[in-house]
Amino acid sequence: MFSGPVDGRLARGICMALLILVPLVGCSGVAGVGGQGDTAAAPPGRILDPVAAFAADPPPNGQGQVFLPERNEPVTLRFVRQYSAASGRECREVRVAQRSGETARLFCRAGPGWIEARPLLAETVGR
Repeated sequence: MFSGPVDGRLARGICMALLILVPLVGCSGVAGVGGQGDTAAAPPGRILDPVAAFAADPPPNGQGQVFLPERNEPVTLRFVRQYSAASGRECREVRVAQRSGETARLFCRAGPGWIEARPLLAETVGR
């Protein structure tokens, strides 16, 4: 069917067009299109994790104390920093001071709420 340089270029052009268009076929079911997945417009719920709630709305002085039921002890929270991640999401770091020591927790905005994120760099001691 295809023979010669013109027909070969046409065949390659058709193949490239198909490679570009085929992945787009599945995009018709994107959330929010056609009445599907409209949960993003739902009002934010109450944040159950007290450390995440602190990160979402830190007090003006940047410190607070909450009770952690899973550890059965009060902890001191300190707001460390806020920044924009490479993904464009707003992130906040909180230090949690408890009897066993101090740890850092990172929270990033996810739609109307906040989720805990894994830090990319572990805390290390300088050499």
